[in-house]
Formats: sequence, C-alpha cells, structure tokens
Amino acid sequence: MSSGDGKRIRSVERSVRILERIVNEDEGGVNELARALDYSPSTVHAHLATLHDLGYLVTVDGEYAVSNRFLQFARHAQSRIEGLDVIRANVRRLADETGESAQFMIEEHGRGIYVERAEGERGAPNDTSLGKPRYLHMCASGKAILAHLPRERVTEIVDRWGLPVQTARTITDEETLFAELDAIRDEGVATNDGETVDGLTAVGAPIRSADGRVIGSISVSGPAHRISSNGEIRERYRDELIGAVEDVALNLKYL
Repeated sequence: MSSGDGKRIRSVERSVRILERIVNEDEGGVNELARALDYSPSTVHAHLATLHDLGYLVTVDGEYAVSNRFLQFARHAQSRIEGLDVIRANVRRLADETGESAQFMIEEHGRGIYVERAEGERGAPNDTSLGKPRYLHMCASGKAILAHLPRERVTEIVDRWGLPVQTARTITDEETLFAELDAIRDEGVATNDGETVDGLTAVGAPIRSADGRVIGSISVSGPAHRISSNGEIRERYRDELIGAVEDVALNLKYL
C-alpha cells in the first residue's frame, strides 16, 4: 500500500540507501559510500554517526557495519507470517529429503522476499539471499505466488516493476506471463527453467491459509540435470514439494 501523496523525507531515504549499500555491497567506509551514492562525505558521515550513536551501526576494523539491533526488526516482521514455524520445518525437511536447496518466499510491495532457506547435502549455490527483494516473474516461488493473486494485483505489480530480463529464458512479455500463470493454476506448481541462472531449475508451489489467502510459496532448486528430465520436473521433486505444501496446509487448518 502506498501513501499516495508521493511525499518522501530525503534524509530518511539517504540513511536507508546508506544501510542498503553497507549490506548489499559490504562497503562501510565514508569515502567509498560517498562515491558510490554520490553524496558528500560530510553527509555520509553525519548519517553514519547518527546511526552508530543510536546503536544500529557498529565499527569493525575502522569501517561501519550493521549491528544486531536489526534482528529485532526482522523477528518482528516474521512474527506476522502465519505458520512460520511449520513452514520452516518443512523447508528443512524438503532440503533433507531431496538433497537440494529449499526456500520459502513471501510477497511484499510487489517483490519476492526469501524468508527461510535450507541446504541439502548436495545443494547447489544460488542467489537466494534472505531479505533481498526479487522479481516475482522470473522465479518458481514468485510465479507460484503471482498465479494465486487477483489478476488486477498482478497487473499492478507488472506496471510498477516491469518484466526485467535476467537470462535468455526470462519471461519479458505480459501476455506470455499470464498464460503461464493460468497453466500454473491448472498444474498446481510453477517452474523456473534457467530464468534466473542458466542451468538452474526450480519448482515451487503456493502456501495458502485456511481461508485461501496466499501466504507465500515453497520451492526446491538445483542443477537442471537433477531436477528435470526432457524439460519436465522429475516426479520425485514434484511429489516432495507437494507433500511439504500439503503438510503446511494441514497444520494451518488447525492452528
């Protein structure tokens, strides 16, 4: 939901941009942050010093880093997710049973946020950083969520964020996206066939509350040669994923 009036407090925005740069790029020096963000060094220093005095930054080897005070914010945000403990247990079980990477995503502001992930014994490295916004149209978890949102909401998301390309397989056409979302609703699962990383395949399914609301989605991902065969998701992975989703749904029914 937007405030609708377009008003933004520039000093707050600058503090947030500085924090994002520290986290995403591992930069904590005044001068390097000033160059990267095109702020004056004095402005950057004032923001860093304020955040440090408030306890949200610490100094490490002469540079600034975020403090563990942010854990309080993360835990508060996660407390709103219905059935998160059950979901976490199933993400872990899915990773153990498949040996691959498993993850749980929610939608906020039209982007996907990975809240939980687990690695199986042969889980392939992937870029599923917790808390980092993702485009929904190019990943299995995101498409599973989009398929179960009202069409007008999906249109709003596409209008706001577009359909950026990541690989040659990424969907970049709205008509193609809606056709795939129709197919996902029919099949019950969504796939990502090299749409974010070449050679990486994922299959995802939505998590829905007892009253039908989309809470998020669970997915399992790994190298294409293990997850799929002739372009189709192997039955084992599909079955394990559906089993995890159904277990969550059953538990949510009796929460």
